[in-house]
Amino acid sequence: MGKIIAIIEPAEGHFSPFIPIIKRLVQRGHEVLCITGRIFQTRIEKTGAAFQPLPPKWDFSEKEAFEFFPELKKLRGLSSIKYYLKHVMYDPVPDHLNMLMGIQEKFRADIIISDTFMVAGVWITEVTGIPSVRLSVLPLSFPGKNIPPFGLGLLPGKKFFSKLKISILKGLFEKVLFNDVQKHANKIRKKVGLPPFDKIFFIKGFEIANLVLHTSTPSFEYFYKEFPQNFRFIGPIVVPPDVEYKEPEWWPEIKKDIPVVLITQGTIAKNLDNLILPAIEALKNEKMIVLVVPVKEGEIKNLPEHIKAEPFIPFGNILPHVDLVITNGGFGGTQNALAHGIPVIIAGATEDKMEVAARLEYSGAGINLNKQKPTPVEILKAVKKVMSDPSYKQKAKELQANFSQYDAPLLAVDLMEKLIEKTR
Repeated sequence: MGKIIAIIEPAEGHFSPFIPIIKRLVQRGHEVLCITGRIFQTRIEKTGAAFQPLPPKWDFSEKEAFEFFPELKKLRGLSSIKYYLKHVMYDPVPDHLNMLMGIQEKFRADIIISDTFMVAGVWITEVTGIPSVRLSVLPLSFPGKNIPPFGLGLLPGKKFFSKLKISILKGLFEKVLFNDVQKHANKIRKKVGLPPFDKIFFIKGFEIANLVLHTSTPSFEYFYKEFPQNFRFIGPIVVPPDVEYKEPEWWPEIKKDIPVVLITQGTIAKNLDNLILPAIEALKNEKMIVLVVPVKEGEIKNLPEHIKAEPFIPFGNILPHVDLVITNGGFGGTQNALAHGIPVIIAGATEDKMEVAARLEYSGAGINLNKQKPTPVEILKAVKKVMSDPSYKQKAKELQANFSQYDAPLLAVDLMEKLIEKTR
């Protein structure tokens, strides 16, 4: 059996995909040490893994992300992505590497697993030779033929002029728009004694790790003619029901013969004015059950009887009862909805949300509203369109069938064990 370190970004969307994998590793007899935010300690220890907190300087799990990184409040689209890359992905690397090197003196890991943003978990392979596994929890960002640069939320090119536009944009992005991020990454690499990247960081991020496990399937990604040799699709991490969840009093209402719509804005974008409040306004007179998450108790007052607001509902418990999901476009949450055959409406323009929305549009399983803050009229129009056009449900069902062919935790652990055996 092996010794494994997992280092995870202290954000729910990055953390939660690891739990089923860590559980499976522990069940197989591996010794797992998980490094992440303090808020996740109990959930880690319940799996049987050991826990170590991130340095307080980089642990934003107990605060709002916008409180920890106030500049993010003002940024959208490409600007927000560049900020995340520079200051959330690359700036912590020296401290994270020092921490990992210190841990290695007592806990000699066979492999190190990290999520997309925990770059130190991959760079340590260059420093020490310890094999690394990158769990890719965001839409694919490496370039491909006729595939637009990551961060714009554009669809792949089909016609001559759209292909030409994408080709021009690729050159512009690498040489101009992301040049400052490339320089920033190389500055950090120099600081930790590594040579500068010889390719754009989007490509190198996939090349350095011994193994890249992408939490999706080809059916929910753009068409790539080829992938790196170390790359594998493992399917989305589907959240199982939480047997300890206490159902609220209104729970029987969702089992009646009436449409159920789930509105969720994720765990980082907390401004209710962006999506939750406009969606409530849009659906306040509709004959349906509307569930709104996450909303603190008393945060929204005077809700109509058919609209229920909760601080948290586990996806695995609620999604089997839902007919439509309206979301800001988290990668994991969107795929969990599709894994239940549920059409999705996305309104998101921060972090990777526009890329998730573009992939949803590309798949035909929902509607991309192409904005961060839609109006109630726009939301209602989209809801009526999805409810009346069976093609959205059909496409969602096709993705559900495709996703069901993958057992992500099992595939991930099998591939990790093969890597341990190969590199020992």
